Amino acid sequence: MLALKSFGFPLSRIAELLNGQISDLDRFLDLHGQLLHQELERLQTAIRLLAAARGKLAEQGGLSSDDLIVLTRKTVMSNTRDDERSAAYQAIAAKHLTPEDQAVLDTNGFAGMAKPDPDWPELHKEATALMRIDDPASPEAMDLARRWMGKVFQGTGGDPALTRKMRDVARETHEHPTFKAAAPSANAMMDFVGKAYGAAIAAGLMPKP
Repeated sequence: MLALKSFGFPLSRIAELLNGQISDLDRFLDLHGQLLHQELERLQTAIRLLAAARGKLAEQGGLSSDDLIVLTRKTVMSNTRDDERSAAYQAIAAKHLTPEDQAVLDTNGFAGMAKPDPDWPELHKEATALMRIDDPASPEAMDLARRWMGKVFQGTGGDPALTRKMRDVARETHEHPTFKAAAPSANAMMDFVGKAYGAAIAAGLMPKP
């Protein structure tokens, strides 16, 4: 118990481990490792903010009350928001994905919030622009769907059942208040891409799942 506590595990989780309530210890340790890496990134961000504040202090000889308020807000709000999003995503993923599902995703390089895929922001930006045109059967929309679903299949290994589970995880995540405030139209975007995907299948550009 002392060894687990030294790793940073909360007492409630240690009790679950000792009572055999967590069957996949390796997966649990992996998730905890991801959380520790996220915490490290948050601390590094806070250190950068403090260094910038010290630089300003050295240059100007002081910091205004507004400077201090902004520094505090950025540090505290960033930490709180990241914690809430990480906890919310993990709770939702646990409802839909088995340890075997997660193992497949891990093997295929999908790390969830711990390490977001850098390609997604550009795909989202492109989808936002195409949604304004509102023609999911356009060549541009079908090409987007081809690349979008290619990223999904890369994570799920093309397994239709796991792909559906990931869709359910994404939709529920988008509806969670922590995420919905930042991206209120995320599910509408998924609906648009889904229509474009159907159009691409009908046009013979993509195989039926």
